[in-house]
Amino acid sequence: MAQDEVDYVSDNEGARTTGAVWTEVGFAKVLPYDLTLGLDLGFRTDDWFNEASRTDIGLDLSWKPNKHWKVSVGYTFLMKHYRSETERKTVQENGTKYKYAILDASGEEVSEMEPEPTSLHGYPFYTTDGNFYDGTNLYLTEAGDRYSYEGYNYSEKTKNYVRVTDSYWRPKHRVSVDATYTTNRLWNCLRVSLRGRYQLTLIPEKDVDRVRTKTTNKTTWRYRSPTYDYDFTEGYKILIAGYDQNPDHWNRDSHTHDNPELEETTEVENSTKTKKNKTLHTLRSRLTIEYDKKGWDWTPYIYVEAFNDIASRMRLDKIRASIGVEYALTKQHKLGIGYVFNHEDDDDGNENIHAINVGYKFKF
Repeated sequence: MAQDEVDYVSDNEGARTTGAVWTEVGFAKVLPYDLTLGLDLGFRTDDWFNEASRTDIGLDLSWKPNKHWKVSVGYTFLMKHYRSETERKTVQENGTKYKYAILDASGEEVSEMEPEPTSLHGYPFYTTDGNFYDGTNLYLTEAGDRYSYEGYNYSEKTKNYVRVTDSYWRPKHRVSVDATYTTNRLWNCLRVSLRGRYQLTLIPEKDVDRVRTKTTNKTTWRYRSPTYDYDFTEGYKILIAGYDQNPDHWNRDSHTHDNPELEETTEVENSTKTKKNKTLHTLRSRLTIEYDKKGWDWTPYIYVEAFNDIASRMRLDKIRASIGVEYALTKQHKLGIGYVFNHEDDDDGNENIHAINVGYKFKF
């Protein structure tokens, strides 16, 4: 028996590119002592508008001790949608099963059997007294009956496994602490700010449904020699016309059925997979440049942000860049629209996301 096993390979491997729409609504309440309490709501779609990918709600408290510095702490609860995952595995097997008949002293067949190849090794030879001999061992039944060789079956199997994990929603709890430094206006029109944020994300354990399908394709050739017979008057000696007694000469071309037997079976198994709980430690660093000219209601901006996994030696998990503009309807109301490019290879997947970001802020 020989087999070649291949580990499961996921169809979700490799970077996926998709379009998305990210929407944000924010409310901010100015408090005494330069404090501000904020409430943010978010909703994101995947494949543009075809499916939801995330919802979130967050609360934060910020303090601005002077015109340059702002520090804040916040909590966000979010629900993340994970797409269905398909994994595949292929196992190939081939083997030979020998077929024997048990004959009594008169030569009548008592029964037939197909022992595994490990039970009787190699191609059979026979002694002139009718005992079964494989070159090493002499075989008799307990009753003294003798084995007669009938041929063998050769089979080839291909087993295709497909394991599908259903799509699911998973909650996350996120706590963040950040500090932002903003410069004065440069050349009376530009502001540069740098924000550093430590982000702790707790992801609870989640059970998800999974379906495994195994499809087996089997081809069997049955090898039997039409050119031999038994002469019991000469001590059970096997007579093979035109061949030696060694069945190594019984080849496929001359001793197989004209058509092989084809068989296909399918097995389906439903199960549950447990996604273990996780704790993620992330450092987010963002550099923003704004065109902030006095008297303008429009504020164009551009920023780039890096996400580093602190627990994995500051591995870069995600990078995000955006360009857009904010428009002040009044001192209290602001609208924003922008383009976001998000490349990530982290717990959320391996994706390149092109998103339209639309936001509204109300400050009172």
